[in-house]
Amino acid sequence: MRLTNEEKVIKHRCERDLLFFTRYLFKENHNKYFAVAKHHRLIADALMKVISGDTKRLIINIPPRYSKTELAVKNFIAYGLALNRNSKFIHLSYSDDLALDNSSQTKEYIESESYQRLWPMTLKKDAQGKKKWFNESGGGVYATASGGAITGFGAGLTDSEIFSGAIIIDDPLKPDDAYSELKRNSINNRYNNTIRSRVNDRNTPIVVIMQRLHEDDLSGFLLDGGSGEEWEHLCLPALNEDNEPLWEDKHTFDELEIIRQADRYTFAGQYMQTPSPDEGGEWKKDWFEIINRNSLPENIKWEMIIDGAYTKDTKNDPTGIQVGAKVGNDYIILSSIDKYLEMPALKSFIEPYIDSLKIEVSMILIEPKASGKSLKQLLKEETSLNVSELKTQFVSVSKIERARASSPYLESGRVKLVEGTWNEHFLQQIGMFPNGKHDEHIDLTSYGVERNLIIKKAVKPTMIPINKGMFS
Repeated sequence: MRLTNEEKVIKHRCERDLLFFTRYLFKENHNKYFAVAKHHRLIADALMKVISGDTKRLIINIPPRYSKTELAVKNFIAYGLALNRNSKFIHLSYSDDLALDNSSQTKEYIESESYQRLWPMTLKKDAQGKKKWFNESGGGVYATASGGAITGFGAGLTDSEIFSGAIIIDDPLKPDDAYSELKRNSINNRYNNTIRSRVNDRNTPIVVIMQRLHEDDLSGFLLDGGSGEEWEHLCLPALNEDNEPLWEDKHTFDELEIIRQADRYTFAGQYMQTPSPDEGGEWKKDWFEIINRNSLPENIKWEMIIDGAYTKDTKNDPTGIQVGAKVGNDYIILSSIDKYLEMPALKSFIEPYIDSLKIEVSMILIEPKASGKSLKQLLKEETSLNVSELKTQFVSVSKIERARASSPYLESGRVKLVEGTWNEHFLQQIGMFPNGKHDEHIDLTSYGVERNLIIKKAVKPTMIPINKGMFS
């Protein structure tokens, strides 16, 4: 079937511009225009570098409902097959249903008259399911959940000199799962153990496009070097540095401000692509007064609290060590640090650290988990320090519950920090909780507050009624 001159021009422009291709296919199939904004051009330009081979690994972070899936999944796959009908794609999302819906819509685009007119392509009758579908040249799509099995299929072609497919990961983590360390780690580890190996050639690109949900979500994990790969990063916050909306037709500044006021965690991550607010959250930085050590009285009864880690691996929480004391009606923190140390190096660190603070510690209280038990045993056997297991009701509740129980004491200014180089790191973690990677200083401070400030109700003695006759 011969193309008209107008169709030849459209085909030519489509094959040289993903955004033009998207606008054409969207209009022809939905009978309405694809509303183009600046971020669509930025995404399309970044994906064109993937097509050209200039970018092998790409992360795009963008707010929800900003047309990312339409452009970077459905149309990108259809576009790749238009350029090379042999292209093989793997598409992953946090749920099977989403991945299959995207795959089905992409297949509908390819089967549409507007597509077939310019890029005729026959899909195999025996391979037209939502999960897997192929054309007569072997190109096609395998779609599944990011946590699902990927068997018998690889993305891209071996030794291809032109673009031949990609792995496209769209929102690998469900928002409700963002606070689950287990589920975050499952997706992150799955990328290294399974997903990245499902390419047929080292030059086959991988694209991750998602809203940020947590500091250690897949984007954070990869950008922090979790896979050992170098990633191009296109970050598109809902507001720029001048508070100008990314897509005013979608959200005005006032509308975004309403979202921010309603839920600053969601706004910081999903909308601003910085999944920890600079300030706010469970605890606020300005609740902590920084005082000069010279203002403290002498002969303070300092205690050390240790929150042990499992290993020195930086992917786990480090060991947290806090030195504090009750002074008057306040809890004073002399120092709160974290160290990536395994036994016996951790034990060897404690005494010199106390000496460096130029104090005596009356008691070392160790949280009875992880490396805590072995640390307690070694310190008792090899030092003259007083060491005990931390006995606290807070151990049995969640981190959020500990933090919230401590909040009134912090907000009223009853926890003070002695000025030191550790202050900035401590306050940074405080401000990021509960979205940060680590939270040992929140635990330590909660334990210190419970031990020193939370007044425990006295147990009233049981009054036994006396029968006067019992003594006669």
